[in-house]
Amino acid sequence: MGEALFARLEGDRGLIQLFVVMLDSPLDASALRQTQVRQLAGFIAESTRRRHPIVVCGDFNAAADSDEMRMLTGRAATAATGLVFYDAWEIAGDATPGFTWSNRNPLAAVGMYPDRRFDYILSAWPRLGAVSHPTRCELLGVLPADQPQLSDHYGVLAELRY
Repeated sequence: MGEALFARLEGDRGLIQLFVVMLDSPLDASALRQTQVRQLAGFIAESTRRRHPIVVCGDFNAAADSDEMRMLTGRAATAATGLVFYDAWEIAGDATPGFTWSNRNPLAAVGMYPDRRFDYILSAWPRLGAVSHPTRCELLGVLPADQPQLSDHYGVLAELRY
């Protein structure tokens, strides 16, 4: 079962529209996640004003090359007309795969999944003056295996132009 939360945030330079999502998790649930992405895109389209930054972040439980992520980043037919997102890691990460689900993390290793990037910060394209364009992105909570882990997923932090 997927979930999405939406908040309108008033910032110093105007409105920011933020969505936090979690899509279904089994590796074999791509078709379900694609349906959830279509529902999410509909929710975004009916809830937002396109002239203001739209940021979608969370646990998509899908690899970057999956059909559901390709729908969001414009590499496949989009889930809603004109709704395309930048992947902050792809644009501003450190050129590594950016795995947020990693078997180096003992809490993740028990799941026996392959290393994958499941967690994303996405910002809608295009925006006047490149507002919300990713300028930096990094993983959070990457700790040695012998230390207490914060989660089974590593976090993602992105700086977006504002």
